Amino acid sequence: MIKNFFVPLFDAEKRVREYGREDRWQTVSVIIWLAIAAFAVMGFVDLLQRSYFPLATAIASVLMLYGGLRAGKKKKNTLPVEIATFIILAGFFTAYIICGSNDGLSVLWIIFVPFLYMTMINLRLGLGLSVYYLLLLVLTFYGPLQGLLRYNYSPMMRTRFPLLYLVDGVISLYCVRKMLLDRSELIQAQEKLQVISFVDVNTGLQNRAAYSHYQQNADFTGMGQLAVVFIDVNGLHELNNRLGHQAGDEMLRFVGQLCVQMFPENRVYRLGGDEFLMVIERKEQCVIQKTMDALDAKVQEAGYSIAYGLEFRREHFDLEDMVNAADNKMLGAKAEHYRKLDRDGR
Repeated sequence: MIKNFFVPLFDAEKRVREYGREDRWQTVSVIIWLAIAAFAVMGFVDLLQRSYFPLATAIASVLMLYGGLRAGKKKKNTLPVEIATFIILAGFFTAYIICGSNDGLSVLWIIFVPFLYMTMINLRLGLGLSVYYLLLLVLTFYGPLQGLLRYNYSPMMRTRFPLLYLVDGVISLYCVRKMLLDRSELIQAQEKLQVISFVDVNTGLQNRAAYSHYQQNADFTGMGQLAVVFIDVNGLHELNNRLGHQAGDEMLRFVGQLCVQMFPENRVYRLGGDEFLMVIERKEQCVIQKTMDALDAKVQEAGYSIAYGLEFRREHFDLEDMVNAADNKMLGAKAEHYRKLDRDGR
């Protein structure tokens, strides 16, 4: 039962973290700045009340949180912030419980830990902190570690607060699990929808929408060479008229699958109709040309025909410009194909 509860929870949390990697930094940053503001306000109150230990921990917390933000800002890595918050909560808040700072009111800070930390910072660390605080409260308020307390909590506080924290932790865990599972299901639905919208139904290749997405997000920094191959399948219209659309679909599937077989590690798109596009990264022009010759030969062996244009560059990787150049070369090859047919016909 416990496994069935936690395994889906951790799987959902992993999916949510990976899917929202870009937005996560912004979310965590806002939370940490709010925490910095809260610590600053409490530090100011501690200063007015001359509560110097809480003041020192508030200042240290502000510095650690700000340092975590600065350390992770460049690569938008939340790990330094997660470590900083864990140290603050595990260290300073433990001292709050034992010392009873601000007439025992500082212990109330830990009420916020289970829900906020598990949802906003780190599920596993938040869960670990929640269990740690619960054990600490039970052992110091009820059990053998009572001698560690440096503040005389009232009997009612000793009796009720650990129970209150337990209820808070259970409710928080249930809410967090429900939120993460719902978010995970939504992400899965979005991913399935994206797959459907990015896949050509007939050939199983990526479609024009997928290519547009790739074009908008492609980063060719540091790439030594890039090639684009624009392919047009000859005679699709004539084949459809002569043998039906099923025969034309079979030809398109054959050509598409052959492109994937010959260039398995590269991007192959069906742009629509009889047009295919391949974006080939980090391969020499002679290797690409040799592979295209072999591909063309296999197409002809199957009784089909293609025209293609190859654009290869070592710099100035303007993808749209490269596609246009390959398209123009393909049109020249296609025109030559039909001129040859006319000559052979005569």
